[in-house]
Amino acid sequence: MNHYSPIEGVVTSLTPLQSGNRSYYCTLMLYVQTAYQETYQILVDTSTFVLDQKPIRRGDSIIAFYDTTAPAPLIYPPQYRAVAVVVRACKEFAMLDYFDQDLKNSENSLILNLSQNTILQLPNGQYYLGTPGNQYMLVLYATNTRSIPAQTTPLRVIVFCSDT
Repeated sequence: MNHYSPIEGVVTSLTPLQSGNRSYYCTLMLYVQTAYQETYQILVDTSTFVLDQKPIRRGDSIIAFYDTTAPAPLIYPPQYRAVAVVVRACKEFAMLDYFDQDLKNSENSLILNLSQNTILQLPNGQYYLGTPGNQYMLVLYATNTRSIPAQTTPLRVIVFCSDT
């Protein structure tokens, strides 16, 4: 099972997190509306990985990933703390998941076929010089096959190095 789940939509507003009469200016509350007219509250704080450190603005199309094992308040609209946020380019897809040594994700639904043009990076923007696999990776891609599992040649891969 995937440890991270995406929420895709358009940012309708963003404000500093409010708690009682106090504002937390280091944490932003994003209100995101999906293509199905669902609304979500996404918390973005200093520990959230934002691809290319791109400022998030009202009207941006984003993909926010949250930890499915983390506690979440039972409120409406649902509220999640983002682990990673991608401000989407046109027709770009993203997946944050664990990929094994064969570059197959944890749900067996996507296989990566790396090419010379695939950019491999670390979260700090430096190039990843090793062989990816057995890592959590943020994968950005434009197309995939209709096979099972689907296959794609990613545009970029952000490798979150871990000891496991």
